[in-house]
Amino acid sequence: MNQNNEHDRADQSVIHALSWLVLGNCIGLYLSLLLLFPALQLGSLSYGRWAPIHLNLQLYGWTALPLVTWLFSIYEVSRSKFSQWANAALWAWSGALLLGAFSWLSGSSSGKIFLDWRNGTLWAFVAALVILWAVFAAVWWERGKLWARQRRWLSGIVLLVLAMVPVAIIFASSPEHYPPVDRTTGGPTGSSLLGSTLGVIGLMLILPRITGLKTARRESKFTWGFFLVCWIVFFSTEAIGGTHFDYWQIGAMACLVPWAWLMPMDWKKFVWQQSTETWRLAALGWWGFLVISGVISFMPEILDRLKFTQGLVAHSHLAMAGFTTSFCALLIAAVSGKSIGGKLSIWLWNAAVLVMVLVLLWMGWREGAEDSWMISFPQWRMVGLLIRACCGAVMLLVSALWFIERIKK
Repeated sequence: MNQNNEHDRADQSVIHALSWLVLGNCIGLYLSLLLLFPALQLGSLSYGRWAPIHLNLQLYGWTALPLVTWLFSIYEVSRSKFSQWANAALWAWSGALLLGAFSWLSGSSSGKIFLDWRNGTLWAFVAALVILWAVFAAVWWERGKLWARQRRWLSGIVLLVLAMVPVAIIFASSPEHYPPVDRTTGGPTGSSLLGSTLGVIGLMLILPRITGLKTARRESKFTWGFFLVCWIVFFSTEAIGGTHFDYWQIGAMACLVPWAWLMPMDWKKFVWQQSTETWRLAALGWWGFLVISGVISFMPEILDRLKFTQGLVAHSHLAMAGFTTSFCALLIAAVSGKSIGGKLSIWLWNAAVLVMVLVLLWMGWREGAEDSWMISFPQWRMVGLLIRACCGAVMLLVSALWFIERIKK
């Protein structure tokens, strides 16, 4: 099959991803309106029941499916006789997510943020993961013999790693297991934040190297060496433990600061497709903002004031609506050759996210300073919530435009 067929297969997963982005944004807008107008609540369907749907649709729908698109490209699924099974895997994934949404809306959840899978919904999602893995395994068995030996072995190792994902989901979703947090304060540890971010750094490093871009400069040994050092720091500080008052946990977070510079320098070594330009700039901008603000926010006095406030919501939107959305859109453009949206809609999205993040950060700072923010309803608080809702409306309209444009292509 030709390259167009490969792009067609990618488009199917992108359409699934964008549909979940639109629905997730729709629920997000409704949640922001509930904060302004509580009377909009639909019976027993409270904010607490809608919130996990919003979070999970964004993570498992919009964020995860572009990674599936990437795997379709890596394993050349469209060139295989098993390509039709890819659609079945996509619908199994979306079906499990839809089943999960109804379950969470009914009040059934594991109680763990981003890991709300429980009972039947858990096994439905695990089944979707197994089906998707079986597609990749079948394609690898069929087409692997046509690839170079190194590529076959590396893709086989990736398959083994992917086989552990369903097991990890079952384990992580269990209420019996807790995430790595500082139990004395309820906040995250520096090592846990470093470890989770290193996974993202790894994806950012391999993206240009796997999407077939020509190397413009020589490989940097320092970048990969520092990447290894960061992993050593993670395992060491994770074993020691501690709180955000301990210098080694602060030092673990500080290891992220150089990556605000190292990543742009690394990406400059490659010749990128023109369709990736705008999202690439957005991703790098959000990346720098995310890293620097994250390290600053981990400092004791600042973290103690911002955690459990709108400041945490600001950081979540910075990470998901800002950086993650930009990275996913960049990934899609690199794989499919077609950008998500034009320059105007892209910058409109990012402007709305930036305003929302700054307003929520300001609100969180005020909230952490005085309890009157929670007791009374000062004018500035209502104005902040109104701006948040307006930004959400812009993001919903832009994402809907992206979805319509994509299904017309």
